[in-house]
Amino acid sequence: MWRGRAILSLLTPSRRRNVKRIAAIIGWTAAQLCFFLLAPSVSLGQERVKLGFLMINSDAGIFLAKERGYFQEQGISVELIFFSSSGGPQMAALTTGELDAGSGSIGPGIYNAVAGGVGLKVVATKSRVGPGRSARYVIRSSLLEPGRQPTLKDIKGKVVALNTASGSSRLYLDGLLKKAGLTESDVTVRVMAFNEMAGALSKGVIDVAFMVQPFATAVEENGIAVTIADLGEVVPGHMTNNLFYSDVFIRNRPKAAERFMSGFLKGQRNFYDAAIKKKESMEEIVELVGKYLRVEDKKSLKLGLSVQDAPPNGEVNLKEIQEDQDWYFYRGFIKTKVDVNRMVDLRFLQTAVRTLGPYR
Repeated sequence: MWRGRAILSLLTPSRRRNVKRIAAIIGWTAAQLCFFLLAPSVSLGQERVKLGFLMINSDAGIFLAKERGYFQEQGISVELIFFSSSGGPQMAALTTGELDAGSGSIGPGIYNAVAGGVGLKVVATKSRVGPGRSARYVIRSSLLEPGRQPTLKDIKGKVVALNTASGSSRLYLDGLLKKAGLTESDVTVRVMAFNEMAGALSKGVIDVAFMVQPFATAVEENGIAVTIADLGEVVPGHMTNNLFYSDVFIRNRPKAAERFMSGFLKGQRNFYDAAIKKKESMEEIVELVGKYLRVEDKKSLKLGLSVQDAPPNGEVNLKEIQEDQDWYFYRGFIKTKVDVNRMVDLRFLQTAVRTLGPYR
């Protein structure tokens, strides 16, 4: 302090005033900086949500919500984790809470989990069988004579690929075989991931495949396979992909679950506006979805996305869940029936619809 005063005494009065003024400015700035650093942030922190997905067109609403910042608006950071099917590892991760949310069809794994007291809930619908050509059954082109259109009878004696041994694709196959006057004893079922089916068809490993988009359109565009039947001919309006929440997520972070749903539904509506209502160009949608699906054939992807029916209000069909449970029980895929109301929690969807307003 003494040295500081001594130095000031050597300066002229005008310079002495300038030094004091500069010191005052530095002190004020330092005080403001300390206040800024110590004050709590007013921005909403990003809360991580781990979501299981199948890398199919039904995930388009999720991709749009992520890319367009709808989750971020809600203070949510989504970590996407790939699974090859709805059941198995994904169900296990949901039931333990390692995953917060998941996606897929409502199959035996969910019924059995709920019957066993494991906590997970169906909270929204991501896609359903629409009137256009979405999910479908295709047969290898090399099995047909040039120019001949396939019939359902062509399935007999063939190796049929499904993405799960006992899930909804098995239920759909039963409906297809009944239309053909056949039973499962007339075919051989092979289980593989959707993204493996095109290669298996081209190599002759399988003959027929139940394929979702964008894979179904891609194999036809490339001459690998042709359509036998559209899923809309077998189970019109059936829910094909749903959103699930872990009970751990619901119980421990209900506000995050609400915010996630609002972000998802906003993305879902964006996709519906483009694909079904044609209110928006599909070009940007195709680019965004293609990045996540790692699809280079954008033409096939666009065709597939254009027939994807994504309910803009995320409605869940309880009657359908009950009827499907009856079928799985009859076939022995589930051992105990449950009250389907225990499988569903629509509070988060209802809150999101109220927040965003019903889609009309």
